[in-house]
Amino acid sequence: MRPSAHHGVPRLIAHWSSAAFALFSGTIAAAADPIEDFYKGRQMTVIVGSTTGGIYDIYARLLAKYIVNYIPGKPATVIENRDGASGLVATNHVANISPRDGSMFAISLSGTPTAPLMYPDQAKFDAAKLSWIGSITKDPYVGYVWHTSPAQSYEEMKKTPIFVGSNSVGAAGVDMAILSNAMFGTKMRIITGYPGSSETKIALEKGEIDGTFANSWGDIKAQRMDWIRDRKIKVVIQHGFSRHKDLPDVPLIMDEAKNEMDRQALIFMLARQEFSKPFFAPPGVPAARLTALRRAFDATMKDKGFLADVAKANLVVDDPMTGEELQAIVEKVAATPKAVVDRVQSLLADFVAAKR
Repeated sequence: MRPSAHHGVPRLIAHWSSAAFALFSGTIAAAADPIEDFYKGRQMTVIVGSTTGGIYDIYARLLAKYIVNYIPGKPATVIENRDGASGLVATNHVANISPRDGSMFAISLSGTPTAPLMYPDQAKFDAAKLSWIGSITKDPYVGYVWHTSPAQSYEEMKKTPIFVGSNSVGAAGVDMAILSNAMFGTKMRIITGYPGSSETKIALEKGEIDGTFANSWGDIKAQRMDWIRDRKIKVVIQHGFSRHKDLPDVPLIMDEAKNEMDRQALIFMLARQEFSKPFFAPPGVPAARLTALRRAFDATMKDKGFLADVAKANLVVDDPMTGEELQAIVEKVAATPKAVVDRVQSLLADFVAAKR
């Protein structure tokens, strides 16, 4: 007997239902990743709070090259250098002007988290409210002198005046020199006004200054490895909480502290070395996009190509910090007792007043 057309209806309905379900599922899948939809075809801005060619700039360019592979939608990136005021020009811009949609992030100097406490008139942001993405590495600062400097050790610097150069108050090279002179009796004559570490190094080679009191150890190895190899400089002090494996015989400035007030002041100033290369976005970035940026950062820290390029640049990735970890330590720094902050501020203010 010939089958009735009616008998084919259930099959037709089932076919239509399957097709409709597939179409519906496809629509759901297409809309299932709003993060990818946001970043696809977008150009992200990466702001660097220092001059071109410095260690912050190098790290930023390497990160920008690889992080896009882990951000859904794989956006393009463009680097924008905004140096000035020890990174505050860049950070103020990010905090108050940049879009808060996750389309940009930045790296500023490691002193950014302490700046609102130290320089509230200049730092127009709340560090704890910035959207912290992660920090690439720990990187201790060191003080060093040229091989012709009249003082060739930290102890000699307490007896013999030398000229040291850096950016401005707010930069580690200036701030740590001021504290060292005031608390431990060194006789450094501090020359400010150099735009960044690259310019400071040029000044040292020209004989304008005898040394610098706080430059990242990684920066020296990346930009002037020949200085170390050829003994053109002598590292006289290191500013970490423990001695770096490369510098086992160089004294720690922490060991100079002879009372609790000095120790607390140094802890406050040196905490930023724990997050030496911090990346952040403006306040108020949508939570899902911030999470995407944080996870992309974490993945980049394990990327073989990224790590190889870092090594080629004579840089390191040492104990990188996640965005959540960085957020927590920034909030802890923001809660530093007022008496400690006031003391450090007073010492720096005295230096500024004396230069007028």
